[in-house]
Amino acid sequence: MWLALCLAAGAQEGSAQQLLAEIEAYDTQVALLSGQLATLEGTVAAAQADADAKLAAAAAAEAQVAGRGDSVRALVRALYRLRRFGALRLLFGADDPVELRRRAYYLRAVIVANQARTAEYVALAEQNRAAAASAATANEASFRLREQLLVQRDALEAERKRRVVLLREIQRQPAMASQYRAEVAQAQESFTQSVATREATLPSSVGGSDTASFRSLRGKLRKPVAGRLLRGFGAYADATTGARATNLGIDWSAGAGTSFAAVADGVVTRAGYVRGYGQMVMLQHGAYTTLYAHASALRVAVDQHVRAGDTLGLVGATGLADGGGERLHFELRYNGTPQDPAEWLAP
Repeated sequence: MWLALCLAAGAQEGSAQQLLAEIEAYDTQVALLSGQLATLEGTVAAAQADADAKLAAAAAAEAQVAGRGDSVRALVRALYRLRRFGALRLLFGADDPVELRRRAYYLRAVIVANQARTAEYVALAEQNRAAAASAATANEASFRLREQLLVQRDALEAERKRRVVLLREIQRQPAMASQYRAEVAQAQESFTQSVATREATLPSSVGGSDTASFRSLRGKLRKPVAGRLLRGFGAYADATTGARATNLGIDWSAGAGTSFAAVADGVVTRAGYVRGYGQMVMLQHGAYTTLYAHASALRVAVDQHVRAGDTLGLVGATGLADGGGERLHFELRYNGTPQDPAEWLAP
């Protein structure tokens, strides 16, 4: 119905902008839920470890209680036999009444101490069992919340994909395609300008990777993700409209949730949603910048220092992943100007 209304309206100028804004809103919500999910998974793991530790402590306390109980029972039986059958032996075995009383006193003291120790261990075991039950209850609640978040995230992702399909359909309408392309180009240009402005103020050495050391890696950089090459750097013809466009980086196809990594040491200067690019990470390497876009989730934060090979996030299809489907878009820039990453990557 929504598509029919859009098509019936023809080349309404606001349709493309509206869809872009809606996709951005859904991507942002999905990213928020993914972050909450990651935090909750950590909480669940910690709760489970705590419950396991408490259960182990309770089992150890119960074993000690059992051992202590055996000891106390043995002493009680010995005292009973002594009183019933050995009182005279104990009496005549002592040098004097004072020694007799001393022996009886110490025997009773040992029994009382063992009983107190046993009671202490019993209380500890009960306390540990109660704590373990509490931890298990909290763990169950965490798992239920995790399931709710998964359902919400899946629903949002399905809706986002539906809107991407609608966007592709609109792209096939000549009157709408030019408007869509103008929006995408404007988003890229705006981001490029902001990158260039920021880089103009940066020192030559950032995040432990200066310009010279990064330049020495030309032709040696590892690929940020293992995947099939979808599109190289430079001009290409849009598959749906035939319009000429420019890819500012390289795109690889990879399964949803595949991790992608930093190609070199650097510092995170951007980590979040950028219109057109979706969830993205940008690393600074002196005057050079590497950019990783269309992620489903990010694993780093701004100002964080990373090493080559460190995980930055997970592959996704956020933003305007041209053609649809999960992928990683990778760019390499020098003073804000896009370079061909193929010339920098190892064969």
